[in-house]
Amino acid sequence: MTKLSCVVPAYNEAASLPHLWTALRPVLQSFADWELIIVSDGSTDHTVSLAKDLQRQDKRIKVVDLRRNQGKSAALMAGFAAASGDVIVTLDADLQDEPQEIPKLVAALDARSVDMVGGCKQIRRDPFIKIISSKIFNALANRAMGTDFRDLNCGLKAYRREVVETLDLYGDLYRFIPLLATAQGWRVVELPVTHRPRQYGVSKYGLRLNGAFDLLSLLLITRYRWRPLHFFGRWGTLVTMVGLVILVYLTVLRWQGQSIGDRPLLIFGVLFVLAGLQLFFTGLLGDLILQQRSRK
Repeated sequence: MTKLSCVVPAYNEAASLPHLWTALRPVLQSFADWELIIVSDGSTDHTVSLAKDLQRQDKRIKVVDLRRNQGKSAALMAGFAAASGDVIVTLDADLQDEPQEIPKLVAALDARSVDMVGGCKQIRRDPFIKIISSKIFNALANRAMGTDFRDLNCGLKAYRREVVETLDLYGDLYRFIPLLATAQGWRVVELPVTHRPRQYGVSKYGLRLNGAFDLLSLLLITRYRWRPLHFFGRWGTLVTMVGLVILVYLTVLRWQGQSIGDRPLLIFGVLFVLAGLQLFFTGLLGDLILQQRSRK
């Protein structure tokens, strides 16, 4: 018999938590065996006390209380560690995603013979700037990874247990879970889900520069994990070539009798060459380290 674990990360969601439980309880009770894991990510309101009140009502509810706010990635990892189900569903506590969609996503795991099903918001009920920034971010991530997911960051997802056991989330990597799972060879599909306007509290997530850094990390730990020279070498070669073009240009000017010693362009040319070589040798060093490890 399959057991369902529902993981709900929550940060200062005291206003929405009772309403979430009211909507979520009949959905969970439609499964023969289930548990609900509420992860308070260092909440400073009454989220923890409300979650523990719910726990006293139903022993199938677990409460994980992170002492300080560590971000959604850490909250999800804590929830995954506490989950004991064969199928794990994640759901944000803000009630923008419909709990009634959970059975559809769980059923699709077997019906489509896949390992993970991600929700894809049909009509997103968010501020315009958030919608546009999300579309741009999704496009960049898909372009970098060679995928075509429409909604990477929907909080409603269903996983087989084996998938979450391979995830190592930190920083803002929770934004890229479908990409991480795909890169590890898991079969991932999307299903359209209903999205509602936020009624309680305020959004905790938005467009942040950290997401761009985590996208770079994603590239390095997936596509270029076993071939760092391919990444650093390409950029190093490009930067070095730009520097060489600058220096050749200045050399021609010098042959024509012009002074180049006081030109800022000379400094830039030298710096580009040095930076490019440094990138190249960083990739080479990474390859050598990987080879050394593989021999052990």
